[in-house]
Amino acid sequence: MNNRPKSGALKSRARALMMGKHGFLALVTFLVSMLYLAASYILNSAFPTTAGMMNLMLGLAGSLLINIVYALFCAGQSSVYLNLCRGRDTRLGQLTVPFSAHPESVALFAAAQFVIQTVSMNLTLQLVPRILNETGASNRFPLCAALLVLLVVTAWLELGLSMALFLYCDDPQKSGTQIIRESFRLMRGNRMRMLWLMISFAGVMLLGILSAGIGLLFARPYLNTVQALFYLNLVEEAHDEQTSAGADAFI
Repeated sequence: MNNRPKSGALKSRARALMMGKHGFLALVTFLVSMLYLAASYILNSAFPTTAGMMNLMLGLAGSLLINIVYALFCAGQSSVYLNLCRGRDTRLGQLTVPFSAHPESVALFAAAQFVIQTVSMNLTLQLVPRILNETGASNRFPLCAALLVLLVVTAWLELGLSMALFLYCDDPQKSGTQIIRESFRLMRGNRMRMLWLMISFAGVMLLGILSAGIGLLFARPYLNTVQALFYLNLVEEAHDEQTSAGADAFI
């Protein structure tokens, strides 16, 4: 579509929206990140993965629970950024709203994402050592091809899920399957746009990491704002397509 804003336009708009709100957005990022890190630390301390199958299973169950809680906070965070982009009030209290507004939808999304990430990580950890240990190119090629396919499929699925929490924020009444399905529909034909947008933030995120993570408190809100604007643009495009289709059918 000709009216699709370029990444530069989205970033410029994001910077304008964030003006004067950097401290608040950094606080939101800090709170959500610290809650996740604290929960992960407690889990890893309680269930070390080297202590047997039972601890491994309990650790996976605990990780799933942490991911669900984290996703609920991320849904609240997404609500903050949607309100920012729409010129509405932003409050810290929005972070906890998803816990009481049909959290089961977010829980299903978090479970699906957890399965994708866990399977992908475990297969990658199995493939990489085998690739490094192989001496012949003919033996490495199928393993490298398998790893490439795995990474592509994982990226395809993750990008397809990327709009789910925004969709939930706009309508918490939707079920988990609805927000997942609609996210994939919105991202159809838009995955490469989102991928390049994410890649364009690589330098900013790297600088944030190199500053002992402090820079991430400002880099991450920048990325989140751009993602919210990207979502709103996709919704507007989908609405325009439906309107156009309806007008054509009427004619």
